[in-house]
Amino acid sequence: MRVFRSQLFLFAAAATLAASCSGGGNSGPQAPAPRSSPTQAPSGHATPTPAGGPSASPGPSATPTAIASGSSRTFPDTTNGIFVYSDQFATSGASEAQIQFAATHYAGAQKLLPSDAVHLRTYNPDFLVLHYRLGLALGYRSPVDCAPTGGYLEIIDGTWVQEWPGSAVVNSSWFFQYGGSARVYNCSWGWYVMELNDTGWRTWWSGQVIQQLTLNQDDGVFADSYSIPNYLGPYTPALPAVDSSFESGWATRMHSFTDYMRGQFAGRWLWIPNVGSWITTRDPSDYSNVDGAMLEGFAEGGNESYYAIGDWQLQMTRALSLVNAGKIVIGQTYPNGSDVNERLFVLGTYLLIKGNRTYVNLESYGQAIQWQPEYGINLGTPLDPVPPNIATLFNTTWNLYVRHYANGMVLVNPTATDSGSIALGGTFYQALPTNGGPVPASGTPPGSVSYSPVRSIDVCSHCAAILLNAAP
Repeated sequence: MRVFRSQLFLFAAAATLAASCSGGGNSGPQAPAPRSSPTQAPSGHATPTPAGGPSASPGPSATPTAIASGSSRTFPDTTNGIFVYSDQFATSGASEAQIQFAATHYAGAQKLLPSDAVHLRTYNPDFLVLHYRLGLALGYRSPVDCAPTGGYLEIIDGTWVQEWPGSAVVNSSWFFQYGGSARVYNCSWGWYVMELNDTGWRTWWSGQVIQQLTLNQDDGVFADSYSIPNYLGPYTPALPAVDSSFESGWATRMHSFTDYMRGQFAGRWLWIPNVGSWITTRDPSDYSNVDGAMLEGFAEGGNESYYAIGDWQLQMTRALSLVNAGKIVIGQTYPNGSDVNERLFVLGTYLLIKGNRTYVNLESYGQAIQWQPEYGINLGTPLDPVPPNIATLFNTTWNLYVRHYANGMVLVNPTATDSGSIALGGTFYQALPTNGGPVPASGTPPGSVSYSPVRSIDVCSHCAAILLNAAP
């Protein structure tokens, strides 16, 4: 999250969301997570189908989220299977088999040139592309010691172009002013906070975005960093660390701006902001009017950094409020790719809340086209409905969160202690993934899943167990 393109260099993705916000969500702001910026060059119908089985027919509440932008593309129904929405991947240097793999295994991606979208859609006409833009900011230049002296940030407007339109174009009323300063600059990511209520800003920005959506053949906007600004610092001048009036005012701005943008889109494109980890308890943001959202730092902070149990519960219940409202939800985080327990914990958490428009992305290998074998585990359709809150799934006997599926169940332990031995009352087959990672040039998915019979299980701290009723 919140790493933007520079003509001079790319931000490394080594730092993680977790380092800044682990255990701190209950009292302080959520911290930004890293996102690597792609260096991309231009480069038969197959709907992405999880290895766990074909998509089930949607029920009465599973109306597809259609995109009426001159196509019939929809976000696929996720009721039956594990569906991946990629944040970004590099097409430059990719083999044709890798491109085909991405097109037929991912529901979609963002940060793709129109030539890439056309290429991917030769394999899968339903491949979705979201246009990357900052949701409440205007990209300027990457920071050097909190000064905007690095390279200009870039967006896609047919090709990669400088985001900053030039000093002669911008108007002073567009910028959010605070502390006597005419502009507020983000010292981590190189953008200015904009005044979302300003009519001139709204008119100019929406016009630019609609032009780009059309030219890029995109299906919606991924509005990055769409959280209360003081949760995303540091800035110059500094925004308040805690200020309920400031935060409430910004929540109102963001809700109003969402209404405005969706009105401008008139149903042709989707508005899907990145709401971050969403674990700040005092966060007043109201995302009820979005088409969908990414939760970045989903289930954990990434790289083996886990949330306090209260933060995990808060994030899950907030995510469920979107899932139950029929919103698109993308859960993304950055696990250590070699840590199978961490990967399964995130995936298990996803399976707890999964509805009919719920996607996941374990991004562990930068811009590589990548795949984890556990994406292919076939649990079938859920027997337990999407709960109103995460507490509904808590099994008081096992002290675990449990959800039942047609082919088995998932057990999740988000606490700092092991569950201890649990008698399952019969024989189940535990899914045990091996390897995974970047997809080779052959396009053959890496890794495999074996299944071990178990009658009892001890679910370790911050782990999950996926158990099938019968051996595959």
